[in-house]
Amino acid sequence: MAKNNSPVLGVDLTDTPSTNDRGHTLGQRVSGSDNTEWVFVQANGAITQYDTVGIDEDFQAAALTKAMADDGWMIGFAQVAFADNDYGWVATKGTNIRARGAAACAADVPLYTTSTAGVLDDTSASQTKIDGVVFIATTSATNGEIIATFPRSSTF
Repeated sequence: MAKNNSPVLGVDLTDTPSTNDRGHTLGQRVSGSDNTEWVFVQANGAITQYDTVGIDEDFQAAALTKAMADDGWMIGFAQVAFADNDYGWVATKGTNIRARGAAACAADVPLYTTSTAGVLDDTSASQTKIDGVVFIATTSATNGEIIATFPRSSTF
C-alpha cells in the first residue's frame, strides 16, 4: 500500500469514514509513494477491496461497469473496501497498486471491463478496453499488481 507523500493534513489512504470528518473536498488529489496519485471520493454503493472503480463528475465512485467506461467516467482503483456512502481515497495512477482481475489474466496485455462490476479481464468479450493499465504478472487469484498510467476508456 502506498504511503501519503502529500503535505495535506489528515490524509489517511486506508481510512473510509462514513462522514467527511476531516473536511477533504470531493475530487481533491494527493500524491503517494510509487508515483501514485489519489483522489478523494464518496462511494455510490459498496466497493470491494481492489475493485476498479468508475468516478463520475461529482466524484461519486462505484465498481466499474461497461456502461460507466463507455460514458467516459474517470478510472480509479480502490485499495480498501468501502461501504455505501463512505468517503475515502482511490488510486488513479502509479505502481504497486492492486486491482481485481478475472482468473489467469496475462501480464502486459490490454484489459477490458467484464460483466462483473469492478473486475478487469484480458478477454474483450464485447466489453470496453481500458487503456493505460496492465497487470505486471499473470493473475492466478482474484487480484494482482498493476501499473496505471492515466487509465481511461478507449471508446470515449
